[in-house]
Amino acid sequence: MNVRQIEAFQAVMSTGSVTRAGERLSISQPAVSQLIAQFERHCGFKLFERQGSKIAPTREAEALYTEVQRMVVGVAQIDRVATALREQSWGALCVAGFPAITRRMIPEIVYGFMDARPDAHFRVESMRSRALIDAVAAQHADIGFSVIPGDRSEVESVLLHALRAQCILHESHPLAQKETIAAADLAGLPFVSLGPQDLSRNRIDRVFDDLKIPRHLRVEAGESETTFSFVAANKGVAVVDPISAANNQFTQVVIREFEPCVKFDLWLIRPKARRPLNLTEAFVEYALDYMAEFASRHSA
Repeated sequence: MNVRQIEAFQAVMSTGSVTRAGERLSISQPAVSQLIAQFERHCGFKLFERQGSKIAPTREAEALYTEVQRMVVGVAQIDRVATALREQSWGALCVAGFPAITRRMIPEIVYGFMDARPDAHFRVESMRSRALIDAVAAQHADIGFSVIPGDRSEVESVLLHALRAQCILHESHPLAQKETIAAADLAGLPFVSLGPQDLSRNRIDRVFDDLKIPRHLRVEAGESETTFSFVAANKGVAVVDPISAANNQFTQVVIREFEPCVKFDLWLIRPKARRPLNLTEAFVEYALDYMAEFASRHSA
């Protein structure tokens, strides 16, 4: 038994004619008949009975055809998947990101990428950068977007962009009239700080410490987004990363440039050991284009 014999059998069964089967397969009628005869000898039973100028399948042929159809459907599915893999439109991808980028950027990137790839499936995980690096190292995530580089040998880190911190204030705050807020402008003001577990907190604190500018630390917030709730309630001012600032949902909060420049690095984290799917490479390329456009407005 070979594939060509099965193709001839499937073509005769589906068209009901040796002649039409030959036309479908682009071979002669005698060639079809020869393939069917070979297939019958292999099976050990007759597949077709002649009824005048027509042929009719035997009951054995009908039973065999059911299995052949399953095989044909399976082969067609394999071909579709192979085509989709080649065209970078099929597969499953797990993307991890630190909370701000997971809320603000990754959904828009995934939506846009999926529009032309209906067979692509995504899982998006929000986690802090160190947990994200561990997830990529353990291959629980295909790629990650982090604010710190990976410190494990299983991953490689690519610096994508350096983004400028932003100052956020209530719209009624007197400083809201300024286009750029200097650190000295915030001296003695109620300040909403990031929590000590947030690595960005150290960079912001260092600016004020180096300049010896006192702040009135009223609240520590676990995530950048939480600071917006307090600022919207006019309970203080804050300095946050630009990705969180771009995700501002509060009309009462205004966003201003902050001086001196505080950088928030954005890193791509990927595993070293495993060759990525074409889909992964296509997604990374799409994501980098999106982030480059964002960074052009917020680069340090």
